[in-house]
Amino acid sequence: MKKKLLEKDAFYLSLFICICILAIGGIWFTNKNVDDLLSKNTPTKSEDEIHLTEDEKNDVLPTATDSDQNLAKAKEAEHNKINYLGNQVIRNYSEKEPSYSETLEVWEIHKAIDIEANENQEVKSLTTGTVLDVYDDDEYGMSVKIQSDKDTVFSYSSLGKKIAVKKGDKIKEGQCIGYAGNTSDVECLSGVHVHLEAYKNNKAINPMSLLE
Repeated sequence: MKKKLLEKDAFYLSLFICICILAIGGIWFTNKNVDDLLSKNTPTKSEDEIHLTEDEKNDVLPTATDSDQNLAKAKEAEHNKINYLGNQVIRNYSEKEPSYSETLEVWEIHKAIDIEANENQEVKSLTTGTVLDVYDDDEYGMSVKIQSDKDTVFSYSSLGKKIAVKKGDKIKEGQCIGYAGNTSDVECLSGVHVHLEAYKNNKAINPMSLLE
């Protein structure tokens, strides 16, 4: 009888030990699978930092190409109305300090700007206004004088013989008034160009101040 009780106790003890081993194994296996799953789905810290840095750079820092394009656009916008008259300024306005005249071979006051242009290139009005006069000036050749709606008077000279407007015409900004030529006797060595003067209250002003 005593022997049977001992055998029974040994059986239950063995069964308990087996159950404990299975339980421990199950817990270890479950924890391992959970850790593996988390490690696969969670990005590392370094990856997060790299992506964040790249996104921040793209949002904040302009590329070299963007900077060059913005600079070119700024320069174009600064003097975009020069294109109404020609290609580039070849002689600046001077009220106090004389500038050199190649044709006359003298240093003189030059209350105008000269814009180099292609022959027969369209010359467009810088403003909306009224044509005050169309005439052939003794010094500066074929000229068109226009009064803007803001009471500024522009005189476009050294134009070709073909003029596209007449005295009294109402014109709009950008409208063709004539074509670039080289009809100025005192600036003939400057080549094809437009000689532009501007006046406010009958006083000469620098035309560039109205183009910038």
